[in-house]
Amino acid sequence: MSDISILDTKSANFHSVKKAVDKFNPNNEITSNEKIISKSKGLIIPGVSTTDTVLNNIKELNLERTILDFYTSGKPILCICVGMQILFERSAEGIMPGLGILKGSVKNIPQKKEQQNFKVPHMGWNQLEIIEKTDIFDGIANNSNFYFVHSYYCDPKESKIVTGNTTYSIEMCVSLKKNNLYAVQFHPEKSSQDGLKIYENFINIVDRN
Repeated sequence: MSDISILDTKSANFHSVKKAVDKFNPNNEITSNEKIISKSKGLIIPGVSTTDTVLNNIKELNLERTILDFYTSGKPILCICVGMQILFERSAEGIMPGLGILKGSVKNIPQKKEQQNFKVPHMGWNQLEIIEKTDIFDGIANNSNFYFVHSYYCDPKESKIVTGNTTYSIEMCVSLKKNNLYAVQFHPEKSSQDGLKIYENFINIVDRN
């Protein structure tokens, strides 16, 4: 049995995620197998692709219930980029309803603010303002830089679940925590040592669970 399942959504950069996770716990597996996932101690849903593509693949693989059951089991989940966006009820990027684990929606990043133009997608390094110092941020200083590639941002209805923001054309939520669920908009696997620390912290959370 693998300690950690990395969800194979057929369209993500799961190999980069696995390479990062391998540094701290090689007992992990890229999989879309329901039984393997349900028996794992932790689950990672990687990013890249579009919300509709990922949601369609999850639906075709019959993994919607598997993800929801994993969440309700209380075991730790880490969602990255599009993996974070599919948690919400709907997204401006596509037409498919999200998983609805979190209340709220995913919106377009504004390209203008006060006559200033902003390139979308928001791509490159930006600072993370830590709103709540959860255990996923152990050893990470406030305003550390992480790597972003996204055209949409998450707008949760529950402000209390927001753990981090970044500012581009607007201030937007880029990390959150609800119960056993952790999610980040940036790509830890592309974010140097601080990004690797996110994975190390998640594995520590899984080990403590």
